[in-house]
Amino acid sequence: MQVFLGDRVTLVKEDTFITGAVSGIVLDKTKQLERVYIEHIDSPIWMYQGWRFVEEAEWEREENEDEA
Repeated sequence: MQVFLGDRVTLVKEDTFITGAVSGIVLDKTKQLERVYIEHIDSPIWMYQGWRFVEEAEWEREENEDEA
């Protein structure tokens, strides 16, 4: 998944979802995504802590499962 500044994204870790606009991106030495900053959230979202991006299709599927 490609992420750009200003993109509206949803990240998930277990039962916690965060949705917002990307205000910063930091890569590690191997040019892999290390952390993401979301507008109006002071702390970065560290990818090594288990956060992952939710694809739009996955988000819709989870919403449908919750309604059933």
